[in-house]
Amino acid sequence: MSVFDAFKNLALNTWYKGFVYIGGLGFILSLFFKVDGLTNGQTQLLTLGFFIFGIGEWKNHKIASWFKPPNVYTGGPALISTKVRQPDGFGLTCDFIGVILILIGITRMVINCIR
Repeated sequence: MSVFDAFKNLALNTWYKGFVYIGGLGFILSLFFKVDGLTNGQTQLLTLGFFIFGIGEWKNHKIASWFKPPNVYTGGPALISTKVRQPDGFGLTCDFIGVILILIGITRMVINCIR
C-alpha cells in the first residue's frame, strides 16, 4: 500500500465531506482568529455543527456491492458498487447533535442581532 493510497478516502467528492472539511477548518480557524460580524462562540457552534453533521452523514453513506448476472444484452458478469444511505445509531446521533448545534448557533446569532 502506497502512502498516497491512504489519502484516497479524503478526496472531496461528496457533499458531506465538504461539510466535514469546511466545519473542521472553520472551527480550527475560529479558535485562533477573531471573526467580524459574529462572535467566536457563534462561529464555533456553527462550524462544529457542520463538522459533526458531516461526520454523521459520512458514516451513514455506505458502499453496497453486488454481482450483475450475465445476459445476452449486457455481456458477462460484473461487480457493481454504489453508495447507498443506510443510517445507523452513531450516524443518526451525529446528525442530530450537528443539527442541534447549528440551530443553537443560528438562534444565538438572531438573538444577538435583535439586542
